[in-house]
Amino acid sequence: MSHTSVKPLALIVVATAVTLLAGCATAPSAIGQSEGTSYTITVKNDMTAERLAPILIVGDGDDAKIWIGRYVSKEARTQFTTGNPDPLAAQLGGDQAQPGKLASKSEITFTFKSKAATARITAMVHPDVTPDNYVTAKLDLRKPGTVALERFDIGDDEKRMTVERVGQVGTVTFSAK
Repeated sequence: MSHTSVKPLALIVVATAVTLLAGCATAPSAIGQSEGTSYTITVKNDMTAERLAPILIVGDGDDAKIWIGRYVSKEARTQFTTGNPDPLAAQLGGDQAQPGKLASKSEITFTFKSKAATARITAMVHPDVTPDNYVTAKLDLRKPGTVALERFDIGDDEKRMTVERVGQVGTVTFSAK
């Protein structure tokens, strides 16, 4: 290959990298948050050894797109078994954010903007201790306060393929700013 054919290839690589970086720089505006009331939300993980994979919060998410009968949708299963919230986020639409991961015995505080009346938080319990578990909480944004962060097992590893409640593993506290 001559040095003249490398230059166009190098330009393509540089242009692609610049485009990708520009996309990363604008990612927060692409997560679907709208104008509306601003809320301060603190998610607290009380589990001593287990952490939460990326948290997904969605305003006015349709729970029927998360749970189907006694099991979970394909998109929810992806989040709850792999930690990837993107398919479920795309399915739910609306105001949403992915504020990050949460270590055991810790909390994360973030701001969420929404015109919604309710919000749903979901996250995978990282499978390094127990597989196929997730946490969730439903927030009535009209009534700020503290709600339980509940843990569930989807039953994949036991081959029962039904959701069972494990119990409270933390809290979610929220207030309008």
